[in-house]
This record gives sequence, structure tokens and C-alpha cells, in this order.
Amino acid sequence: MKRSRFVRIVASIGIAVTISGPGDGFAIRAVAAPPTAQVAGDAVVGDWRPHDQDLTVRIFANNGQYLGAIVKAPDPQLINRELIRGLVYDPTMGVWHGEIFAIKQGKFMPMTVRMTPAGLDMVAGAGVFSKTINWVRAP
Repeated sequence: MKRSRFVRIVASIGIAVTISGPGDGFAIRAVAAPPTAQVAGDAVVGDWRPHDQDLTVRIFANNGQYLGAIVKAPDPQLINRELIRGLVYDPTMGVWHGEIFAIKQGKFMPMTVRMTPAGLDMVAGAGVFSKTINWVRAP
């Protein structure tokens, strides 16, 4: 059965619509659809603290990806520095992929982020040169 153009458009914007017929009078009811990958990806948005550093990083959405900047640090020169870039949610794996700035090395490195009950785990680097860092929500 072919779907009408109206039904395809409504489905593409994530709204379920019910139209009642003449027996009930005419009425249209719209209900928001379940969360999309972008909404599920928003779980990383907020202020975070890595367990091994005295920093607070704010992760926020920007044009379909997530960025992170330092908002609190013992060294004032680090404030507002971009720390995370290009973070994109992969709904099939339930993880985010992007890059993190390695302060000691002075360059961006690949990373993967996975949510945990305690916060999130970030694996920075690749292979034997990778490091897992546990992050918790900042108060």
C-alpha cells in the first residue's frame, strides 16, 4: 500500500497524527514521536569532570555534532579552550566518536565515548596507545 505524501512528510518530521472522521466530528491530534538519534545523543550534553584532572568541561550540541570547552580549571589560560570536537553519536553502537585535545601532547586525538551508570567512559587514542578516562557530571 502506497503512503500518501502527507503521511511521508509527517513521518519525516517525527509527528504521529490521528484524524477522526465525521462520526466524532473532525479533529486532528498530533503526538511527538519517540526520541531520535540526535535526542539520544544529547545524553552527553552538560558539565563533566574527568576523574584524573581538576577541570570542568561543558559539552554542547552544535550543528549536528557535539563540542566541549573547558569552563573551570586551575590554570586560567585553559578556560574556554576547545577540548572536544566533532563528537557524533552512533545510534547503532550507542557511542559517540570524535576528537579530544591531549593537553600534554598539544594535539587532537581520536576518542570514543560510552555512557555508564556512573557517568561516561572516554577512550582516547588508539590501540596500545589508548587511555580510558572516567568522567562524572560536575556539580
